[in-house]
Amino acid sequence: MVVLLSRRRRGQVSEGPSKKPEDTDAKQQRLKAWTPVGGPKEYISTFLVTGAIFVGVGLMFSQRDAVVYREQYDGAGTPSERSGCRIQTADAGAVCNVTVEIKKKMREPVHVFYEVDNFFQNHRAYVQSMEWNQLHNREHLESKELKDDGCEKLYENSSRVLNPCGLVPNTLFNDVIELSEPGRLRLKEKKIAWRTDVKDVLKQPEGFEWSRYATEEADDDACFGNRSYLSNVKCAASTCAAYGLSKFGDECYGYVCRGSYYDERKCDSGERVVFHYDRVDKYQYLYHTFPQVISPLVGVNSEHFAVWLRTAALPRFRKLYGRVASTLDDGTRLVFRIENNWDVHAFDGKKFLVVATASGFENEVLAIAYIAVGSICLALGFFFFAVQYLFPRELGDLKYIPWLNHDVTPQ
Repeated sequence: MVVLLSRRRRGQVSEGPSKKPEDTDAKQQRLKAWTPVGGPKEYISTFLVTGAIFVGVGLMFSQRDAVVYREQYDGAGTPSERSGCRIQTADAGAVCNVTVEIKKKMREPVHVFYEVDNFFQNHRAYVQSMEWNQLHNREHLESKELKDDGCEKLYENSSRVLNPCGLVPNTLFNDVIELSEPGRLRLKEKKIAWRTDVKDVLKQPEGFEWSRYATEEADDDACFGNRSYLSNVKCAASTCAAYGLSKFGDECYGYVCRGSYYDERKCDSGERVVFHYDRVDKYQYLYHTFPQVISPLVGVNSEHFAVWLRTAALPRFRKLYGRVASTLDDGTRLVFRIENNWDVHAFDGKKFLVVATASGFENEVLAIAYIAVGSICLALGFFFFAVQYLFPRELGDLKYIPWLNHDVTPQ
């Protein structure tokens, strides 16, 4: 044992490649470096210059050709001429007109937003309250599964399971906004959401099918009655077969199309179609919950629904409802017909109709952000300048080091 230890101590180790780094400036950490040490003058100058630049850019954004008109139609502070718009309960369906007088030319496209105040979409419990297995994976989940996942706050309505479940999908903004005057203009509700959300992320529930082409003349069926599909009135098996859905027996439902953007132009107004959803007696689908804005042929692929799922960061937010693809001249009078269904009375909120140019909303936010940051920088710059002017101190002054000052005894 003593002999072996003595041999190891004398350096009898196995030979191998050396791990010593090469003798270069990079590997031996001898590269030249510049480490600037800023003094008060440098920091004050940086704050002042940065602040001036940011304030200037913010003012430039605020003075750009941005035109925004904002009209309140519900909540505390609503003008008396729009008192008929206000509602106290959800789905009241109060109808009123909101007039916007254009006083400055607005270049196309003109955006139409709805604005909500005092609604906290950014609350953690709210943001998490949805089930992507329903929205994306097309799964039919039972109440227990939904309760154990993200939908414990809202997963069923009486005896039926909500599909989709959760607070986010089931608080969808369901006011109906239409541009009634002037007649030459159209409010386009297409391409208002991210294309990937509508085409790839959101998917209709498994088992959904519909057909607009009847192979033979179908008899006059009660399932095509006014809003019969909301009451789950089944079509006769012969009607289902006539439309090519014979595999579902009598488990298909009739629908008379409204056309336009409500049905995503899948069918023409007045056209009869049939559709099938699995177990409508057990599941309450999105078109059951929000028939004002959701067609049974579109469901979760609605662009308005996709816009709503993009939750806002602040309690006061705007979301795009549509666009007017025409330039509006000075003096144009826009009249919007609004069917008020989304209740803000329950949380002391407010609702506004906002008409803005394409850069209106974005420039407003950028301008506020730039001016705020610039103002903070300028304030800090002037503060440090005052401190340096009133209580000057040179960089590297040794008198502030106690143990080098002979008049101060180190503790």
